[in-house]
Amino acid sequence: MNFSDLSQNAVLAKARAMYAGTLTNENYVDLANCRTINEAANYLKGRTSYSEAFVSVPNVKIHRARLEAVLKRYMLSRIASLCSFEKAIGQNLYEILLLRNDVDCIITCADYLDSDNIGEYLLFVPDFFKEHSELTMLPLERARNFDELLSGLHGTRYESIIKKAMNGKTEFSVQLLENVLYNYLYTEASSIICEKYKKGKKRDELLDFFRMRSDMKTIESIYRLKKYYGSGSDIHTGSFFNSGITSFSEKELASLLAASSPDEVLELLKKTRYGKYLPAGDMVIERKTAIMQLRINEKQLRYSTHPETVFLSYIGIMENEMQNVTHIIEGIRYSLPPEEIMKYLIKSDDK
Repeated sequence: MNFSDLSQNAVLAKARAMYAGTLTNENYVDLANCRTINEAANYLKGRTSYSEAFVSVPNVKIHRARLEAVLKRYMLSRIASLCSFEKAIGQNLYEILLLRNDVDCIITCADYLDSDNIGEYLLFVPDFFKEHSELTMLPLERARNFDELLSGLHGTRYESIIKKAMNGKTEFSVQLLENVLYNYLYTEASSIICEKYKKGKKRDELLDFFRMRSDMKTIESIYRLKKYYGSGSDIHTGSFFNSGITSFSEKELASLLAASSPDEVLELLKKTRYGKYLPAGDMVIERKTAIMQLRINEKQLRYSTHPETVFLSYIGIMENEMQNVTHIIEGIRYSLPPEEIMKYLIKSDDK
């Protein structure tokens, strides 16, 4: 089903209007210079578009976990707003966003298996996601080991996906779980797109979005294997992300896998479609891939004429901003100097 001109313009306008409210570098500098969590919260409330996030928050001193929860809910609420809007005009990308939210919730619960604190933000998941999710959150939040987590997924599609991947042989790790679920997410998203859009530039852009996400995880996996295990590293391991959803050619992927060092991985990456987005500076691979994704998302948001592409690109930009704000909050918590905090932020103009 195609967008009407009116619906198309409405989605483009809504996403780009939201993008106009993203934090500037000046905002980041101001936040990094805050001396307390409460000062940062007050800045966000009074000087940025995050003021909406604090409407129902009492005007009292706020601790770090609660602030992160409030901001996470705000981000999810904005995504839910776009999903609801997109669903109302008859489109289907909201299905992918619901799936992505399920995957993120499962991984978050897995991260907290060894903790008594699941993390407050799960308590603030917007109703839109709760109403459309096949997950029952309470048993997942209470899980303290992998078996309990898997039990909490009983009857869902994720139970069978994880069991099939584990196959009774592989020791559980959060990294393995992430790889399994993200592989499923990108594969399913691509299937939905191919089913809904049979051909055309819109289809290509949407597929490229998820191929890009998948490729960045693949690059991170290959780079880490070469860095920590050498050129003879075994890709048949739970820590290696391997997906058929890719923009790499068979030759490019084979060359990356055959690289003798992490530096060679980066040199080969420069020759691919992602090379022009690769930052040149000396930084960890996860920072490089995050900057690349941000640059691609910003380009697509500004120049794509397809609302679905703008929709997904904005969400990617917003997720990065949320991560930046979280890094700032953590930096304030540990009394890091502002200039040190700024080093952890992902910005598209980073060299």
